[in-house]
Amino acid sequence: MTKGAGSFPPAPPADAAGASAPTLDQVRALAYAALLDHARRSDHAHALATLMRALAALIGAECWLWPLPPDGSLSMPPIHARPAVLAPVSLTSPPPHTAWSCSHSGTLVGELRTPLPAGLDQDEWGDRLAPARDTAAALLAGLIEHAGHALPGSLALQRTAMHEAGTYVWEWDLQTDVLGDIDEGELILGYPRNTLGNTQADWDRVVHPDDRAIIDKAYDAHVRGDEPLYRAVYRARAADGDWRWIEERGRIVEWDRLGHPKRMFGTQTDATLLRELEQAQRDRLAAEAANSAKTMFLSRISHELRTPLNAVLGFAQLLVTDPALARLPAQRQQVRLIHEAGDHLLAMIGDLLDLSLAEAAHLPIHLQNVALAPLLDSCAAWCRPQADAAGVSVRCEDPDAGAALSHGRAVVRADPTRLRQVLTNLLSNAVKYNRKGGHVTLRAQAVDDEWHIEVQDSGHGISPIDRARLFQPFNRLGREASGISGAGLGLALSQSLSHLMGGRITAESVLGVGSVFRVSLPAA
Repeated sequence: MTKGAGSFPPAPPADAAGASAPTLDQVRALAYAALLDHARRSDHAHALATLMRALAALIGAECWLWPLPPDGSLSMPPIHARPAVLAPVSLTSPPPHTAWSCSHSGTLVGELRTPLPAGLDQDEWGDRLAPARDTAAALLAGLIEHAGHALPGSLALQRTAMHEAGTYVWEWDLQTDVLGDIDEGELILGYPRNTLGNTQADWDRVVHPDDRAIIDKAYDAHVRGDEPLYRAVYRARAADGDWRWIEERGRIVEWDRLGHPKRMFGTQTDATLLRELEQAQRDRLAAEAANSAKTMFLSRISHELRTPLNAVLGFAQLLVTDPALARLPAQRQQVRLIHEAGDHLLAMIGDLLDLSLAEAAHLPIHLQNVALAPLLDSCAAWCRPQADAAGVSVRCEDPDAGAALSHGRAVVRADPTRLRQVLTNLLSNAVKYNRKGGHVTLRAQAVDDEWHIEVQDSGHGISPIDRARLFQPFNRLGREASGISGAGLGLALSQSLSHLMGGRITAESVLGVGSVFRVSLPAA
């Protein structure tokens, strides 16, 4: 606020009547009453009339509030108020009018004129009128905007742009504790208008108790001058009972003569989504660090386990080929069991390390064009001894038979070693969990820009509940006591390898009929 008549019309005459000069608390009380009137009615004109009538009654003289100068873009009449009863005067003689320019958020919106009480100079009177001037400026700015007139600097456009970005403006009169635009804070939290109250104390009731100290610390640092800007991020209870994160920024824009803060402007932003994203980022980094540590541990421990295990397997192999055991068939069989168990343990260690590397995206993948026909044939041949021992037949359909119709061959983009690992895992499961006399079919067909490689079995099938847990590591879906060997790593590893090759694995199953596992990979 600055003093000066500027280019406004000449001052009207004043009534030669009035009481003694009002106190600052009296002026602050009528300003507070006007703000409460606006909070209840949301009517700028009525609140301004209330303010001016109260001011005229308090001074005991006429008061005038002139809107922006009539320059053709605005034709709002001045707001004039006079006391209902004229009391004995205590004004200076002759009674000049003091003109105060009223600005809101840095924009000139009008001018307040009152007579100067006797015994006060302009600075003292201006300080006492400050709450009324500030309130009048805020209400007048709203009245001009609601009348459809854009203020200089287009406050309406600025606020609209901020609202679209999820940011809202607030104003705080620290001497009356009145919090302007609290309805925008209510909007953030989902409350109906005019339900929280009109003061900072009312707003504090929705702030999380654990966060009030954070707000006080940030405010005190700004008041002391340690920080050029007040900033706090805290939780506030929304209308639905949830806690939402609010980021608040502000600056003290007016001080009294004693250096105490009088008025503060700021913004509020709903920071809930940002906080959730930040937490997700922290969780992701923590998970990556844990995964990296797990991968390093497994890499080291697998090396430490393989060294003695290879020694066990080497000596078991020597014993199996020892001619002295030829005359001891029982001991020879026991040595073979040791060797088989060692091979199984070595394969499990390898799968565990591969799974850990694949999940951390550290497993090397070498993509190239891979012809499916020879790869499927070799995978089927690999699992036939296991299938024969289980009484299960294995059939491999030639993928090039269908591809020949389109004058091409069945070729996918994949890592041949890893694709073979995926398919042998699926074939091994199809044989292990099949029934005696059952069958397994390996086929591939082109669908759009992909090749679908299917492993179909005639086993017992998988229930819908178990299908949701198919690809969890170490989850054997209750088959731990079935006597079928396995650690529950094959499907989880196969899924990770498929993803690394740019593909995916899906499963379909019908209880009592069988299952189909489908590996989908990009066509070359």
